Formats: sequence, structure tokens, C-alpha cells
Amino acid sequence: MDIDSIPLKNDNSFEKRITLPHPGVYRIDVQKWENLSFWGEDEDITVNFRGSDTARVKIKNPPYEFIENAGPNNQLMNLLNYFNYRSYQTMIQAGQESYRAMKSDSEEWKEYANEGYARNEDNTLADYIFLAKNYSGRNSAVALLPYLRNTPVKDELIARLETTKSGYYPFVQYKKEEKERVEKLSNLQQGMKAPHFSLPAPDGIQKSGPENYKGKYLLIDFWASWCGPCLNTIPHLKEIYSKYNAKGLEILSVSIDDKEDAWKKALAKQQMPWDQVRAPNSGKEIMKDYQFNGIPHLVLLDKEGKIIERWISPEKLEGLLKERLYK
Repeated sequence: MDIDSIPLKNDNSFEKRITLPHPGVYRIDVQKWENLSFWGEDEDITVNFRGSDTARVKIKNPPYEFIENAGPNNQLMNLLNYFNYRSYQTMIQAGQESYRAMKSDSEEWKEYANEGYARNEDNTLADYIFLAKNYSGRNSAVALLPYLRNTPVKDELIARLETTKSGYYPFVQYKKEEKERVEKLSNLQQGMKAPHFSLPAPDGIQKSGPENYKGKYLLIDFWASWCGPCLNTIPHLKEIYSKYNAKGLEILSVSIDDKEDAWKKALAKQQMPWDQVRAPNSGKEIMKDYQFNGIPHLVLLDKEGKIIERWISPEKLEGLLKERLYK
């Protein structure tokens, strides 16, 4: 539901009452800057958003938002939102350290920095497991399932939900979406053809991928102008492109920006010397096809358009390119 504006009350507060179609996770997004996920069912929520940003110096790093009057279901959502926020901040720091390490002569620092993303993923998974073990009796525990990967704790939570909430709409919907996800994921294994897409370039002309890049190694970079870690990755990619483009590497950046103007403004600022396209509807369809829910997301393809690796870091990418392009 898109809402253009909500009038302020005399006390400068505002509210919007809506009827939700079913229980589940919903997301409030204020001007693509402040956002919050909440469990919609039987709890009213209060959130203090900052609103329009009037600061002269702006940093693309949104604040942590929380539900002030949270009931049991949204107490869990507050914790989940916080762990996701903390993971996002750590990912930004890992990207910055990795970039600094890459420019140094210290192999030990490079090795440590290159493992930053993996450490963050492991620590965040431990946070999710903690929530599943301690809050599994709440309806909103269904929201944890996509985060738990293939862990025993996830199996235990599913078994509990099958017993206590087998017909509960959010759980039924999760199982349906999980089945679709597994089917799509089976087509994204190493050595399989990457999914086709055709998306508009900045000039409005449709550009197809990955078919148009056969005979070249292709790095697909999923990103957005509002994504801090994505912007931190761009200098890495520029260096990699300058090293390996003449050897047979192409890059195709796929933006999931909702607003075309924001995308084009970022392109003008970042000056990336490779092909650019933008996915409509905030990238929802292509995110399903390529099975990712966070950015930046890098996918490396071989000369036949087959997947070499997904979720690849710039550092690991360079190692793979050295192996393949300097044989």
C-alpha cells in the first residue's frame, strides 16, 4: 500500500489505521530511509520515525527503529529487527576494512578482513538461533524460519509449528513459499545456466542478460542507490574491472531501486564504466529468480552463462578471476 502523505495532529503525531488481510510480517517504509518490520495481527504499534531528513550532511545509513508499545509478538520482532540492523552495520564495517586491507601490503590483514563477511554471517545466525530457542511459542516465531538456514533448530521449530499451528495462515504461506524457493534454488547450482532476464538500461532500451555476454565472464552485481554496503563495494569492482576487463570480464549491475530518478542520480555520481539496468517493482521478481533477499549480491558466470559462484565477495572474486583468466 503506497501512502503519499498523512496529516499531522496538533501534537505533531500522526497515525494511519488499516485493515490487514491476514496475520504475518508487514513492513513500514518511510521515504526509502526509515523502515521497520512488524507482526500484524492483534497488537497496535507505536513507532517514532524521524521523517524528512533536513540534515546538511547526509549518510546513507538508516537508524534503528523499534516498536515502543510492543506486545509479545512484536517484542520478538523488535529483537529480530535489532539483530538484522546490527548485522547490516557490521557488514558495512567489514566492507570498509576489506577495502583498506586490499590496498595494504599485509597478507595477514587481508586474510582477516576477507573473513569479515563470514564472521558476521556466523554471528548473526547464532542470534537467530537464540531467538528460535527462546521465543518459539509466539505466533511471530514463524518470521524466524527464513533466517535459520538448514539448522536443527529450524527443524525443531517447524515440527513444533506443525503440531500447534498447522493451519495457521502465516505458517501455511511460509511452507508454500519455501517449496517454491527450493525449486528455484535447485536451478541455481554451480554449473547451471543462470536465469534469463531483460531489463531497461538508463536510456530505456531493454538489455538482455546473461545471453548477451556469451564468450565473456560475467559478474552480475545486484545493488541499489540506498544500500551502503553496495556503495562500499563499487570501488572494489572498479579495480577488478580495470584489471580484468581486457582479459574477458564484463560486469552488469542490476539495480533494485524503486525510483528511477534515484538510480540515475547514483549512476551519475558513481560513474561505473560497465552496463547498467534496473529491475521494476523493487526487484521482487528477479530476487525470486536469483534467490537472494539482501544486497549487494554478486553472481559470477562463465563464458557459457553458467553459474560459477553466488554470494561471492570481491576478494574471492579476484582470486577466481586470477585462476581462470591467467591460465
